[in-house]
Amino acid sequence: MVASLSTVYYGLVISHRAIPLAEVLLLAAASTAIVTLPLASLGLWSRSKQRAEDLSLSELLVRDKWLSSVVLALSLGVMCGAFVVVSDKTFYDFLPVGVRDIELPGSFPGLLAAIGAGINEEIWFRLGVLTSLTALGSWSLKIENSSTALFWSANVVAAILFGAAHLPQFALMANGLSLNVIGVVLLQNGLVGLIFGWLYWRQGLLAAMLAHFTADIVIHVIVPTFFV
Repeated sequence: MVASLSTVYYGLVISHRAIPLAEVLLLAAASTAIVTLPLASLGLWSRSKQRAEDLSLSELLVRDKWLSSVVLALSLGVMCGAFVVVSDKTFYDFLPVGVRDIELPGSFPGLLAAIGAGINEEIWFRLGVLTSLTALGSWSLKIENSSTALFWSANVVAAILFGAAHLPQFALMANGLSLNVIGVVLLQNGLVGLIFGWLYWRQGLLAAMLAHFTADIVIHVIVPTFFV
């Protein structure tokens, strides 16, 4: 619910809209009930079809020593954030004015964006989508969930869906979608989505959340505050 509140508030800030607090709470509750809880439940149910030794809560959240998971997640998060910032500059001339000249709303809304995306989107696309695709592939192909080929196939699909989920936001900024915008958004979010998926697979859900949060802090807080 906190993550959904953060996401709703950030959306209102970047769209320059103001609505009553009751409506903010209602939107956050609806997002949690309609999207987050069903996908979390689907992911947990899909995990229940895996090997018994993989079913504990600790295995879901942290699969390795917590310190090494934190260091790896922070490092990859910084790298992912830097990649998005650098690629924004690289593709700047190919993007419409509404996208390339967007003004980020500030450190506090950026922090909320990082919290909301880091928690919700990892529940949706890693716990929900990636886990379910892996379980579906294992069931339909009669192979082990631990298959590397199966994981990467599911991870690619989940990363593409993760990237596609960001397209409506950019469509609003640019008053529509061009092939350039679609390509850049899918490239950026698809590649970082693959990394978050790998972290989820190897280190657990919390590592994926921390990396995602860190990447968004770089994009929405550190770079706008200190380098723009």
